[in-house]
Amino acid sequence: SCMHAAMLASHLGGSIAGIRVRDSRRLIDYLETRNGFDTSRLGAMGISGGGMVAMFTTCLDERIKACVISGYFSTFKNSIHAMYHCGCNYVHDLHQFGEIYDLAGLIAPRPLFIEAGTHDPIFPIKAVKESVAKAQDIYSIFSARAITTDYFEGRHRIEGAKAYSFLKASL
Repeated sequence: SCMHAAMLASHLGGSIAGIRVRDSRRLIDYLETRNGFDTSRLGAMGISGGGMVAMFTTCLDERIKACVISGYFSTFKNSIHAMYHCGCNYVHDLHQFGEIYDLAGLIAPRPLFIEAGTHDPIFPIKAVKESVAKAQDIYSIFSARAITTDYFEGRHRIEGAKAYSFLKASL
């Protein structure tokens, strides 16, 4: 469990999410120093906590050109705040900046793909769809292409069937 690490990070004024995003950004820095990597075509993809890291890193780092969020995109109100989640999902005072769909506005106009299981017990599909609709409203302000979605039959897992082709076409 990452609970102990999450509590230590919180005690020191940070978060596991922040540490993971910092590490992801430093990885991009490293890749830019290496031959053989086309860092002009970077995408991010993750499931659950990895979806959170992919989303937050893409929000903060424009070097990521497309993002796939699986098993995370919902609302704080209907997921993180409504039920037990691992301590790595919490960022002190993040709610002051808005909901998950508001944060997605930091990704616009870059391509964004959301996939979610129709029976995911910790990221309820109704909240996912509502959040995607609100994020799409933000995307339309930027005249960005529509957010792509895949609502697959299943629980809390990565599907990937459409996500990989989305990344290939976007990058």
